[in-house]
Amino acid sequence: MTTTIKIGRLVRCAIVKDLPGRDVYLVLVTGTDLLAYLPKRFAGREYRQGEETVAAVFMMGKGKIFLSQRSPQYFRRVTEQVLSPIIRDGRVRVRRAASVINGAFAKVSVEGLGDVDPLSASLPYLDGVKAFTTDTITIVRYSTDIEKYIINSLVPAPPDKVVEVVYSQGLREAIVRVDPRYCGFFVGKGGTNVATAAKLLNVKIMIKSAGEEAGRKEGGCADGWN
Repeated sequence: MTTTIKIGRLVRCAIVKDLPGRDVYLVLVTGTDLLAYLPKRFAGREYRQGEETVAAVFMMGKGKIFLSQRSPQYFRRVTEQVLSPIIRDGRVRVRRAASVINGAFAKVSVEGLGDVDPLSASLPYLDGVKAFTTDTITIVRYSTDIEKYIINSLVPAPPDKVVEVVYSQGLREAIVRVDPRYCGFFVGKGGTNVATAAKLLNVKIMIKSAGEEAGRKEGGCADGWN
C-alpha cells in the first residue's frame, strides 16, 4: 500500500498514543516519519498503543494530517481494495461512496461494465470488508437512468415497494412515493438511509407515502428533504 500522503488515500499507521483530553489518537504513518491524528469519532473501533490499522487521509492543513475510518473516501478505497480482482478484470468500476455521522453503514455505488451485474459480481468479495471496518458497506447498482438509480440508492429498502419517482433535473430533487407500510425502511433510523442515498447521488430525496397529497400526510413517512 502506498504511503503517499494525499487526501483520499489509504495509509497504514500505528497508534502512538491516546490523547484523551482531545479525544483523538496520535498515529505514525507507516513508512514515513509523519505523525497524524485519528479522531475517536472517526475511528472504526477503540485502539491500544502499538496497534496497526488502515485509515484514509481526510484533511490536511497547517502541518497537521487528520485520518478517518468513517469518511466516504475511506469506504470507497476499502471497497476498491476488496473488489480489486474484478476491477482489474474490467468487470466493475466504483463510482462514488457516501456515509453520514451516526450511521453504522455506508453506501458505495458500483457500475457493472459490459453485461456484468455489479451486485452479483461484488458479493463474493464483500467479506473482505470486515478486515477494515465493522460498519456495513452496501453496494448500490449504478444506473444512467436517474429514476432507477434513485430507487437503487435506497437499498436495503425493497425496490418493489416504490410506487412512483418524480424527479426534477433542474432542482436535483426527487419525490419517492412508496407503499406506506414500508416508509420506515426507506427513511431509515433517524433518517439515515434516505440521507445517505441523497449524499450518494447528490440529489435531494423526499420519501412520501403513496397517495399522500400536498398538505396532508398518510402513512407516517418523513416530511423533509435529505
